[in-house]
Amino acid sequence: MDMQFLFGLFIGGLVGALIIFFLGTKEGKKVEKVIEDKGRGLADDLGDQLKQLEKKGQELVKQGEEIKEQVMETLEDKKEDMTESTTQKLDTALAHIEELQTQGLDTTAALRRRIFKNVPKKR
Repeated sequence: MDMQFLFGLFIGGLVGALIIFFLGTKEGKKVEKVIEDKGRGLADDLGDQLKQLEKKGQELVKQGEEIKEQVMETLEDKKEDMTESTTQKLDTALAHIEELQTQGLDTTAALRRRIFKNVPKKR
């Protein structure tokens, strides 16, 4: 007989034995329950951590907006005294701040999708 066939037969038998264990025995059902409970606990913990990350991200965005507003007010007050070169550098810095804010929101959203991609919904 072919070695691949024997290996496949062995794996199939092993998978069948595990299915019978989990579905047909009291111990298997207990193990299944423990695994399910731990999985739900892990999903809840990940959800809580993700909410904290989102909250911190929103706080950072808010702080960035406040700093941006302060800088804009300062610029408006002193714009006449500044040279064109300095104004351009500040505009570039503000654009960079806005870009970082957008990246922070995108990263948080991507992280949320990646972490909860395979997590079952609560019942």
